[in-house]
Amino acid sequence: MKTKTIGEILQDERLRHHLSIKEMAQRTRIRPEYLEALERNEFSELPASTFVKGFIKTYAGLFNLDPLPLLGILRRDYKESASGTLVPREFIKPVLKRRLVWTPITVTVLALGAIFFTLMSYLVLQWYNLQKPPILIVESPLENAFVSPQIKVAGQTVSDGKVMVNSQPVSILPNGTFETDVYLPREGIHVITVEVADRRGKKNQTQRSVHVRF
Repeated sequence: MKTKTIGEILQDERLRHHLSIKEMAQRTRIRPEYLEALERNEFSELPASTFVKGFIKTYAGLFNLDPLPLLGILRRDYKESASGTLVPREFIKPVLKRRLVWTPITVTVLALGAIFFTLMSYLVLQWYNLQKPPILIVESPLENAFVSPQIKVAGQTVSDGKVMVNSQPVSILPNGTFETDVYLPREGIHVITVEVADRRGKKNQTQRSVHVRF
């Protein structure tokens, strides 16, 4: 059984009291076109919801009705939009997402997509590893350190690389660490250059400025 809308209820009450729209307008001081739109549930032709609720309360007061149930029916079928007007609730319900149907084609496409993504990720990772320079960490000396004429240069890099300290080759241990002594015969500021080249020919270089004091 279809329940009545707020407009149908208000229209039934007006007709039951044998009142025309013109007579209602005179008694309620509501514009006739607003009364007609209200009884037809055409809220797009009415002002904001606050005024619509006021119209309904005016109807209720004229016919000795409790306005609360009438407003409840209004809330049941209509909701206030962001602009303040009333719209049917079904127009603002979120659209339900369609359920994914797991067909053999869907599974195949997803599997192929996963394989392609994995392969591309692997290729990108390999390309990145080929392009990046070898790691080079110089642990000693520190930048702008005050040192004696003979200082220790130590650090870490790839185990299969070739390290040069001030253009002199330095041995690399299996764990990738290296260490050598450098002699700087003059006082003042000196720059120590450490360079490594891996078997791909990729190079990395870092420098340390030190202050030599006798």
